[in-house]
Amino acid sequence: MPRLRRSLVLLVSALLASVSSAAQGSDDLRLRVFLDCPGGGCDRNHLVTELPFALWTQDRLDADVHLLVTRITTGSGGGEYTYTFLGQRRYASRVDTLVGFVPPNTSDELRRREMARVVKIGLAPLALRLPGGEYFSLLYSAPKDAPAAPALKTLNDPWNFWVYRTRLNGAGNAESRSSSYDLNASLNASRVTEDWKISFNAGQQYRDSRYTLSDGAERWFVLRSAEASARAVKSLDDHWSLGARAGTAFSEFSNIQASGSVDASAEYNWYPWAEATSRQLTALVSVGGRYNDYYETTIYGRNTDLLPVARLVFAGESRQAWGTVDTQARYTRYLRDSRTYSVSFSGRTNFRLTRGLSLELRGDAARVNDQVFLSRGDATDDEVLTKQRALSTAFRLSGGVGLSFTFGSIYNTIVNPRLDDLDR
Repeated sequence: MPRLRRSLVLLVSALLASVSSAAQGSDDLRLRVFLDCPGGGCDRNHLVTELPFALWTQDRLDADVHLLVTRITTGSGGGEYTYTFLGQRRYASRVDTLVGFVPPNTSDELRRREMARVVKIGLAPLALRLPGGEYFSLLYSAPKDAPAAPALKTLNDPWNFWVYRTRLNGAGNAESRSSSYDLNASLNASRVTEDWKISFNAGQQYRDSRYTLSDGAERWFVLRSAEASARAVKSLDDHWSLGARAGTAFSEFSNIQASGSVDASAEYNWYPWAEATSRQLTALVSVGGRYNDYYETTIYGRNTDLLPVARLVFAGESRQAWGTVDTQARYTRYLRDSRTYSVSFSGRTNFRLTRGLSLELRGDAARVNDQVFLSRGDATDDEVLTKQRALSTAFRLSGGVGLSFTFGSIYNTIVNPRLDDLDR
């Protein structure tokens, strides 16, 4: 057994060494780039075809440039993309950053075209240092009679930075013995500047389900809910923010016929908010109150409730060359009764362990003791199976783990999508 174990170790080491040496040795003199887009939205195939001067590697350790693309939603509903060009190997001491904006409701074609344009600008200074640099040229397409860009405060905006979004969607399915459909509607109005963020949100959900049982009996279930809220946030400096929120809602699932809530909150980010696309580490405290009017008497014998509530949240997010980490810890407590509280933790991460090997972890855990809205009495079998009402629980758990390993040619970046639809 010891000899077999040593033989296996030697075999694996030789394999990794051969893969590494094969990756290092190459006659291809193109700029090697590794695309890292943890938030999604990057079309790798489009970049491969539009930037033929670059060789898009499968692993970051084989690249001259580690391209990290992160995204954060703008006040108008568009996207602010941060492109970080991390030099490696021959460019190990170089780091460049570009920022680009994509307006809301932009088509996929226009978005990927704009992203390819910015990536090309960021990679060109590095590619110029390699053979083939003589094929590059600089082109600027200035708008006809374009004036100099005015300062933001001098713009004559008839909307005064307000952005409105509406959405109405429905879905349904039917079989011989069952059918269901959902209707959802939402309305959002927001005004976002460097100093203030003001938003109004409203939404409605309707779900209808029908079943025919084996004895011919029919079951019909309807579930409705709606909510509306307003929030204002004031930016005090690069780290501190203050906010206030008010809202109202009803939910048949949660036994709430009508509710109202108000709260005030303060938040501190250890990093400047200008770095929010790449890293955040925040602490938030919120204090307020809720009023609930219930459909049915609750397990605490109440038909209405006035509940002072406090919340504490710690959250962190980091998108770096080695991977992505996103975690949050939350504590909520109703101040009227110290026994009614909840504690939750959630985390998502993707670590690049070594060449081609990545570890993915996710987990959510919650200690639940604040379901003050639960109606008295047991739920029927129909209500349990069709999820018509919230059920009592002391905890919630979910999680997952995954490993991925990629090896082989680092040069195969051919784009060939033929018959891909067959596997969708």
